[in-house]
Amino acid sequence: MYCISVSHKKAPVNIREQFAMGDEEKKEFIRRLKENQEISGCVVLCTCNRSEIYITGTKEAIWELQREVAEFKELPLKELLKYLNLYSGDRAIRHLFQVCCGFDSMVLGEDEILGQVRDAYQLSLENHGADYELNVLFQRALAAAKRIKTDTRISSTPLSIATLVANEVFHFKKEGADQEKRVMVIGMSGKMGSTITKNILSKPGIQVTGTYRAHKPQFLMESSSDQVRLVSYKDRYQYMDEMDIVISATSGPHYTVTASELAPTLRTGKKRLFIDVAVPIDMDPAIRGLEGLTLYDIDYFETLSKNNTEIKLKELDRARSIMEEDLDGAIREVLFHPYIRRMDEIRQAFAGKRLDTVLFQIRDHVSSEELKVILKTLDGLEVWLREE
Repeated sequence: MYCISVSHKKAPVNIREQFAMGDEEKKEFIRRLKENQEISGCVVLCTCNRSEIYITGTKEAIWELQREVAEFKELPLKELLKYLNLYSGDRAIRHLFQVCCGFDSMVLGEDEILGQVRDAYQLSLENHGADYELNVLFQRALAAAKRIKTDTRISSTPLSIATLVANEVFHFKKEGADQEKRVMVIGMSGKMGSTITKNILSKPGIQVTGTYRAHKPQFLMESSSDQVRLVSYKDRYQYMDEMDIVISATSGPHYTVTASELAPTLRTGKKRLFIDVAVPIDMDPAIRGLEGLTLYDIDYFETLSKNNTEIKLKELDRARSIMEEDLDGAIREVLFHPYIRRMDEIRQAFAGKRLDTVLFQIRDHVSSEELKVILKTLDGLEVWLREE
């Protein structure tokens, strides 16, 4: 197998965009590659961080693939080569497994790539692009990624502050029959505030009230009007009583929430969570003294992130062990497959030959390192046969 890759490791966004393909383009490119006599199978994977093409074929296939990509994308080949990573043989197989298992992602262990690889493989199947070798390798890589997701916590252990904050929102236990959570995000138009908001909006059952000062956050203009409400920053306290959770993530030098201003507005006695992820802090620490209110600051989330990093590193060893086991199995299956068709031929070649004669011939025709492997395998075979 061969692979060419244009990814976040080597190419900036504007370059990666040039190599991206929609589904119709992928279908057309698969059809085009199938007409090339040097290429026997192909899978096209495109995400926001990478565009990769996996192929099988002759020794000339990798060069043909580069030429085909350059022509299809109408780019000079020399320009293409500046940004390409090329993999072949076992390195290409290992790269596929690392990508599928999330080890090659910008966020270590993220599992969104699993679905993206599955979709790319499925599209190839539907368009008759995958041959035996690609079928085996992609199925094995997907199986390894599923095992890692199920048997380890590497993909379920968040590290980013924005994700950790969103998780606190999701896990917050609201009192009463009405389980819809009302969340205010102060500083929604900032980088952290917008990221937190997007994460929160990924799940149902949450209504977001976002504050803005001079301009409304552009990314929310496309949001459902019944899920998001925008209010002026100066009016924020008018809405505090109805909130279950208040998040502040501004870069200003002054408190966005003070105990003296907040206390008179909280007329409803209920459990509330206030989250302050600003540096310096946005929320007056004295609000911790208000009944039913819990305040988490940036130190709390940085501690969580540090602890999760330690967990993730431990899980990483387990995940890599799973990947290596499945990777080895995939390579062995691909290597052995041609010999299944040659069994009768091999049986005839060995017919009438004594085992000791064969072993002496092997000894005289292989290197010492190769002989060590053969003899070790022979020892193992002897044990296996005895156990039967």
